[in-house]
Amino acid sequence: MKIVSYAGQQLVTTDDVADSLVTLAAAIANEGESDAVEIPIILNGRQDAADLVVGVGNDLLVGPHDSEESEPDFSAHAARLRAHRLYPERDAGAENDDADHEWQLDVDLDLDGSGAARV
Repeated sequence: MKIVSYAGQQLVTTDDVADSLVTLAAAIANEGESDAVEIPIILNGRQDAADLVVGVGNDLLVGPHDSEESEPDFSAHAARLRAHRLYPERDAGAENDDADHEWQLDVDLDLDGSGAARV
């Protein structure tokens, strides 16, 4: 669980929501925009929601939060944040991160030509 500090309030949400929110807020601000988003929160032990305006001029701070309660499943909400039009795209190759890849790098950095005679 994580705490999102926003406009003098501290909101408790899941790690995936908080991490997605930070990434989205930075991306929106980078475009010089602001947008309203809703995030799920835990308030007095129950699930609730909060509306935030994120982007230019709206600061938020996310940090760890110790809780003995089990973390709720807010993955659908985190996915909605990641589906925002300004959320950074993953690299095309990132989808295959789990696959075993054997990379070979063959770069000739002989800029002065001194190794040109080598075969």
